[in-house]
Amino acid sequence: MTPTHAAVVAAPSPSAARVLAGPGARRHLDTCRAAVGSDRAVAEILGVSPSQVSRWRTGQLPDLDNADRLAGLALVVEMLARWLAPEVREGWIHGPNAHLADRSPAYLIRLGRVADVIGALEAEKAGVYA
Repeated sequence: MTPTHAAVVAAPSPSAARVLAGPGARRHLDTCRAAVGSDRAVAEILGVSPSQVSRWRTGQLPDLDNADRLAGLALVVEMLARWLAPEVREGWIHGPNAHLADRSPAYLIRLGRVADVIGALEAEKAGVYA
């Protein structure tokens, strides 16, 4: 009988992980800015300074936590685009949400809790009342 061996995958080094965070950052910024109106609004949702978003736009890579939050916001925005009219999306992101214990999706995205926001979005799409 041959023993089973689990494959060990090393986590990427911080410099390699930083490179992985970068390729989609500009695209995510463009998606988010189109939905919320400005880089300043994106910065507010992510909990960073507007100058930080400006640096990302000009080529500086976001750290991994901010890259994850930015990608999460972009995903939420893309999902909202398939479900809500443009004039309603920003209000959905910033407004209290019963599926999120009356917290705003923007607040939870800032905390890195994108899965909770997606769950709330899916619940609302399905017509589930909170």
